[in-house]
This record gives sequence, C-alpha cells and structure tokens, in this order.
Amino acid sequence: MPPGRIRYSGIAVASTDSQPEREAFTPRIVALTGFMGAGKTQVGRALARLLGWSFVDLDEEIELSHKLPIREIFQLQGEPQFREIETETLRRIVAWISGPTVIALGGGTFIQATNAALLRASDASVVFLDTPIQEMLQRCRVEPQASPENLRPLAADHDAFRTLYAERLPRYRDADLAVNTSGRTVEENAREIASRLQIAPHQ
Repeated sequence: MPPGRIRYSGIAVASTDSQPEREAFTPRIVALTGFMGAGKTQVGRALARLLGWSFVDLDEEIELSHKLPIREIFQLQGEPQFREIETETLRRIVAWISGPTVIALGGGTFIQATNAALLRASDASVVFLDTPIQEMLQRCRVEPQASPENLRPLAADHDAFRTLYAERLPRYRDADLAVNTSGRTVEENAREIASRLQIAPHQ
C-alpha cells in the first residue's frame, strides 16, 4: 500500500500527519474471490462494464497460456503445480495491467497466503462474493455422488463440495469486503460492490 494511506473498514483511505481523513481511495484493482459457482466471472464482467474498467479472468488466462482446461492441468500436474502456475499468472497480470482492472480470481486463489499478500501489495481491494452453498451446488451441477463427468476437480460430489467450502470460508472472510449475493442479479451485485467501494460508475 502506498505511504500515507491506511485501511479503514476494509478500504484504503488517505491520511496526513496532522489529522486522519476518511476520504475514499479508489483501488487500482478490484479482485473478486469466492467459492466455485459464486459468480465471480459474471459479476466481474458486469462490474467492469459498470465502471468502464478492464476485466481479467484468472482461470481463463491460465487456460489460454497453457492451452489446457483447468481440469486437465489438475489431472496432469496435480494441485501443488497448479497453484504455482496460478500464482505466477496472477503475478504477471498485476505487473502488466496499466489501468483500473477487475480480476475474477479462481476459487482457491485468495486462500493461498502468497496470493493474498501479492494482491495487497498491488493495492487491490478484494471482495468476497458470499453466495448460498445450495446455489453454488446447482450452478456447478455437482452430483450427489462422485462422477467422472464433473468438471470441478476438487468437488467430486456434494460432501466434498461442502467440506472444501467450510475449509476455505474463514480465508474468504479475510477479504476487504463481503457482499451477500443471495436474491440479487449480477448487475445488482456489481452496483453493490461499486457503491460500497465508493467507485463512481462510468458515464
């Protein structure tokens, strides 16, 4: 975080030596975190449109650079190697972006301490999309029993999905801001994020 700025209620604000001020600071990056099926990509695209910012989907960048779906990278190289790829891709993204950008993170990105530190060092505001688990199960089309057709390598069935979510939830709650997405459209969630981060919509 740049000198002369402090975090207040999860948002960076300006300060002076004589008297702190609660003046909103617009982040360079808004990164959306949350479990698989939380809507990170859809809300991220809507938020980028609303603000007139660029948009990057981390999983899509990984798939483009390695010319393989995420599921196959997991199968061929295992999760530890995938996490290294994920961190290196995120590092590259935050290094080359030249303007305000919304990033949709992978479901396991922010829970890795290295990635969380990288985002904070990059002056990002991290937003947790808090979505009911039943909605995420339906969106991900997870079967009650394990299926080889499941495209989610870490959530083979309902029990695995719920267990992994419970493990990750405390780390998601370390985000700067949490937005409850239940009962809202993608656009409504985008407006909620912009409002709470005090970022004016693009005219």
